[in-house]
Amino acid sequence: MPYFLEPISNVTVPAGREVRLACVVDHLGSFKLAWIQRDRSAILTVGNHVITRNNRIGVSHDGHRTWYLTIKDVRPGDAGTYMCQINTAVAISQIGHVSVVVPPYIKDEMSSRDVGLLEGMDLTLACSARGSPVPTIKWRREDGSDIHLNHTVSMVEVPGPLLQLSQVSRTGMGAYLCIASNGIPPSVSKRIQVEVKFLPTVYVPHQLVGVPLGQDVIIECYIEAWPAGLNYWKRPNGIEVLHSDDKYEVKEVVGSQKYKTHMLLTISEVSHADIGEYNCIANNSQGGAEQVVRVSASVPFQHNRNALDKGFENKDNTYGKPSLSAVNWSKDNDASAALKDDHDDARKWPQRNPNTQQRQTTKRLHNPSLEHDSSSPPSSSSSSSHYIIHQKDYNSMFWLTLLLLVTIQCCEKVESL
Repeated sequence: MPYFLEPISNVTVPAGREVRLACVVDHLGSFKLAWIQRDRSAILTVGNHVITRNNRIGVSHDGHRTWYLTIKDVRPGDAGTYMCQINTAVAISQIGHVSVVVPPYIKDEMSSRDVGLLEGMDLTLACSARGSPVPTIKWRREDGSDIHLNHTVSMVEVPGPLLQLSQVSRTGMGAYLCIASNGIPPSVSKRIQVEVKFLPTVYVPHQLVGVPLGQDVIIECYIEAWPAGLNYWKRPNGIEVLHSDDKYEVKEVVGSQKYKTHMLLTISEVSHADIGEYNCIANNSQGGAEQVVRVSASVPFQHNRNALDKGFENKDNTYGKPSLSAVNWSKDNDASAALKDDHDDARKWPQRNPNTQQRQTTKRLHNPSLEHDSSSPPSSSSSSSHYIIHQKDYNSMFWLTLLLLVTIQCCEKVESL
């Protein structure tokens, strides 16, 4: 009598692959071996013949004791129990199980698509996935940032087929990923783009910008708006600056988020006509906004070397004044000439009171910048000439006195000897 040498192995196979079940029997003799799908009570093969009309089913024999049942392009419906049966008087059989695993896949018709909404509205995103085993679903943002469920709760990853967002703000704009996995690679994901529409906002970091005439200056503003609209500058005379030219250079730099824009306007060789208010203007389908940057002329601080060299003669172009009057210096051999001039002046004018002369000399010493007063004769020499004359007289008297003292001391020594 025939008998089975080993049991049929259970097989797990991914959908789309091929599976083969082996039935090993000894002493089969004239008996027939059949493969039966027990769940459906369907005879698949008898001996070397395929009975079913399913062209994916095949049977083979190795010429000895092993009979193989082959299923090509396995589908989820092929999963179940398969029986190897021998038609003895009392039929003998053994069974094996086929498990078909299906990698996850997302059903687009049952999932959310790209969506746009106004800032402050609520949003619910749905994701439907299939597979065997049943896949799990989680949500993430494409850029890796947190998902703000509301004003207080945020998460990097949100589980479940539904993603509910409350009062979505502009920071919630971006791509959201629905990721489905069930342990059978590969995992799959669906990308859903969320766009939040809002009125433009304009921010100006410097409302007043000073620049010296003739130099270049850059003014700037920051704009947040979606959908993107028209951004431009308006000059003080009301003319709009939309494109760059020889006078103005317009530049727009996209920020870290697509709804952010950095506007820069370069004004070349600023003149009086360029002084005034410049409007940074942003418009989109939701409305418009603008801010003002005022450009003013400023005077650069710089030293006037010509004025310093001339003794601060040009007062209109200087930034300071000398703290003391200029001092005139003369050599010793010029003192006689000054003395001669002084005597010549004395002969031309009446003799003055000594007290008056002393007051005038004192006045000149205390105020060297005083050149002459109304009572003194005109002279080509400066007040320093008078100072030199009196100083020389004092020196002569000092040396005469010293010589007299030395003479007296010598005479006393001679007498003592």
